[in-house]
Amino acid sequence: MKRRILLYGVGTYKNRGVEAIVQSTLNQINQENYEVSVATHDYNYNKEKYTDKVKKYIKHYTKSNELSKEDKELENYYKSIPFDYNNFELLYQKDVVNALEESDICISVGGDNYCYDFCTWLYALDKKSKDTKKKTVLWGASLFEEIEDNELINNLRNFDVLVIRESLSYNAVSKYVPKEKILYVPDPAFSLEKKEVQLDNWYKNRKVIALNLSPLTIKNEIQYHAVIDLINYILKETKYSICLLPHVTTDDCNDLTILKEIKDKYSNEERIYLEKDIYDCNELKYIISKCEMLIAARTHASIAAYSQCIPTLVIGYSVKAKGIAKDIFGQYDDYVISSQELTSDKLLEKFNFINKNKNKIIKTLEEKHNYLVTESKDIFTKVISMLEKQDKQTICNRDYCIGCGVCTAKCPKNAIKMQRNQEGFLYPVIDEEKCIDCNLCRNNCPINIKNKEIKFTPEIYAVKNKNTTERINSTSGGAFSILSKIVLENKGIVYGCEMLNNKAKHIRITQKKDLEKIRGSKYIQSSIIDILPQLKNDLDNKKEVLFSGTPCQIAAIKAFLKKDYPNLITVSVICHGVINDMLLEKYIKELEDRYHSKITDFKFRTKENGWTKSSIKYKVDNKEIVKKFIDDPLMDLYLTDTILRESCYRCKYKGNNNCADLIIGDYWGIEVTMPDFYDENGVNSLIINSKKGKNFLNKNKFFDSVLYQLGTMESVEKYNPQLKVATTRPNTRNIAFSKINDESIMNIYLEIVQRKNKELREKLDKTTYELNSIKNSKRWYLTNKIFNIINRLRIFKRGE
Repeated sequence: MKRRILLYGVGTYKNRGVEAIVQSTLNQINQENYEVSVATHDYNYNKEKYTDKVKKYIKHYTKSNELSKEDKELENYYKSIPFDYNNFELLYQKDVVNALEESDICISVGGDNYCYDFCTWLYALDKKSKDTKKKTVLWGASLFEEIEDNELINNLRNFDVLVIRESLSYNAVSKYVPKEKILYVPDPAFSLEKKEVQLDNWYKNRKVIALNLSPLTIKNEIQYHAVIDLINYILKETKYSICLLPHVTTDDCNDLTILKEIKDKYSNEERIYLEKDIYDCNELKYIISKCEMLIAARTHASIAAYSQCIPTLVIGYSVKAKGIAKDIFGQYDDYVISSQELTSDKLLEKFNFINKNKNKIIKTLEEKHNYLVTESKDIFTKVISMLEKQDKQTICNRDYCIGCGVCTAKCPKNAIKMQRNQEGFLYPVIDEEKCIDCNLCRNNCPINIKNKEIKFTPEIYAVKNKNTTERINSTSGGAFSILSKIVLENKGIVYGCEMLNNKAKHIRITQKKDLEKIRGSKYIQSSIIDILPQLKNDLDNKKEVLFSGTPCQIAAIKAFLKKDYPNLITVSVICHGVINDMLLEKYIKELEDRYHSKITDFKFRTKENGWTKSSIKYKVDNKEIVKKFIDDPLMDLYLTDTILRESCYRCKYKGNNNCADLIIGDYWGIEVTMPDFYDENGVNSLIINSKKGKNFLNKNKFFDSVLYQLGTMESVEKYNPQLKVATTRPNTRNIAFSKINDESIMNIYLEIVQRKNKELREKLDKTTYELNSIKNSKRWYLTNKIFNIINRLRIFKRGE
């Protein structure tokens, strides 16, 4: 059975660049194995083209007045609820959505569609394709030298493979997208075949320069006169004739508009000839092949020239022209002139360089020719290979992967290793030569296992360890120390997180004196891989075991164990999210460079300034440094959710899905909800989450060792919302991890703070303007809004 492919985002073939991309793409797809549909914005013009390779064309948009009665009602409903562009885009592109849902591979075509404003129509389709678990590919794209649009960055993550056609865009995209998802290859149109046509007699015995201009590049008098001055120079100082060559003839952006104006100006000049719009992309490539040189505004006109070793000067208006030239020649300054710098002197300077160095340029193009053409012919095969490899490498959805390592522990052939990605987080990588396709990794992955419904009504307590010393040395109320001592006194085993040499991993504790190793908060992700076999062995030997970790780690060990052991008690923390040890090591190295001394005894959280004024602590030359979280760049980035593992923003172990027997955390807000029980030495919230957990506490008389009061789930969730819902992914995460390998933590922190302050100032200015413009009856609302913005506006002395 043939697999179905949808090409979407296709413009009109009146744009010969669009036609060149689509045709060269279709040529790569084996018709025996694949069936292709094309969604186009110019259905009426395109539908008769390439019908031997396109099963059907689909109209991209249905206008509002063309909607069915049922869809019109849906449109009116969308207008009545809070605005969401996805609703409208998917409604108006319903035919494309239907084709997308029927396809196996969805390919967003268009080269530089994402460079323009108003991309919501594309974002909606990209997200829909990903949400419906289609293989989603960005094809032959150029973007920007620097990407700052967070909506675009987030959208790029929807693609399984991104085919990027030049290095400037590749460098920008690779800051935000894992490199293993990017295929960096020449534009598919480099492989386009030319088609011979009967040329006008005008071409005989002439050395011709093809001149392609666009309304996108000739927008003012300075630019227009620059072109006229160049034409006059060519006519006066050289023996070249000039062919005015249109490449795009759409109604809204027709090259013929400017070219006809030039031809009319030189109506009596026989050395200037205007080609009419009668040629397709293959025929235009043939005409270009007969020229000595090309001056082109359209990217695919330049690609047609480059692929035939024709020296070319590009009048570029986006990154694609610069990127393609740079990849061929090593630099673009001599080969591209931007429309913004298009003056007579500049244009003439660039022309003379190309003309003077023609032979050298031809030689360079000849050297690159085989690579450019060969690589561009084989893109589809490489994409399919990448998708197949991803399937083999995929254990679970990568964005949800918690990095637990259960897949590694379960593999019978030792074929899976945990490796860092470019952000520093660990992910499984499969050695395909060792893999025997047993699927134990996938079948035991906690992300792939459906959460069991918990049929227990939680009980909530505020607790304080009666042992004041233990409580002071603990992160909050000291409840974990009591739970651990109970198990150890019963000759049981405690598993918890130790931080040693700035790395975190779970260890096995059998003696009370070692509890100090696993006490306290560590916000870096802990490795549990090494203790999994020990854990199972202890449980099988009937040892009482307490395991403490994050909710996802509790789910991981239960997935690994495959059965519910009555002698296992699980305790989860209320988890905000985790960072990785690479970030911590980077930050400590920066501190050491600043202090010119070694950092020792780093602790993420201490009560030096009190429980509610959490601080980090470390030593420099045996001197203790204590800093409030808000004053520390790393902790500020952590607490503002900027540098968490990707899965933390999608955590599936919140609320009723937390499968731990007991849940402990800080009872934040207790000074409001239970002021008489507040204690600056720390108070735990303790949630009994299972019958086993309740029996364990009662059997071991836990409450005899603590001061406690009955609490409510609402009071805990109000001040600790991560108990119930996953952390929201901030756009600042994109910024942070795009710079994490090149910039210091401090510089990243300052840039993000400055961006936030700028946004807040803009909101403040806008709201203040509104306040001064409206009636008095509304002033109280905006005054309050300004007060809230000012409270959020944090001005840091550093960096401002």
